[in-house]
Amino acid sequence: MSTKKVVLIGATVVLGGLSLACGAADKAATTHGPGVTSTDPIGSASAKTGHTIVFEVTGSGVTKASSISYGLGGNQSQDNGAALPWQKQTSSDDSFLILSLVAQSGAGSGSISCKITVDGKVVVDNTSQGQYAVVTCSGTA
Repeated sequence: MSTKKVVLIGATVVLGGLSLACGAADKAATTHGPGVTSTDPIGSASAKTGHTIVFEVTGSGVTKASSISYGLGGNQSQDNGAALPWQKQTSSDDSFLILSLVAQSGAGSGSISCKITVDGKVVVDNTSQGQYAVVTCSGTA
C-alpha cells in the first residue's frame, strides 16, 4: 500500500470519528420546551434556576383599575375591578421570559403605573395619565 493511501485512510477514520463525536454532543444538548426541568446535574454551569416574577399596578389619584391583564409567554390572565396597589407574583424555570402587563384606570383623572420585575430587577415600568388611561408594560428577561 502506498503512503498516500495510508494517509487518506487515516484522515477518513479521524474525520468519521469527529463527526460521530459531534453528533453525540448535539443529541446530549437537545433543548426542551418551556417549563421542562433541565436534565443537567444541579450545580452545573448550564443547570436552570427558577425566576421570581412580580407584576405590579399602582395609581396616583386612582384607587381602582377597571381591568388588569398580565401574562407570561402565551398564557394571559385578567383581574377586573382590582383595588390599587395591585400585585401578583409567579415563578418560572424558563431561560427566556416574555412578559406583559396591561392596566386601565377608571373614571379618575390621576395616573396609573405598571412595573414588572424579575428576580428583584426592574424589567420595565411605565405610567399613563387621565380618565380611563391604559398603561402597558412588556419586555423580556
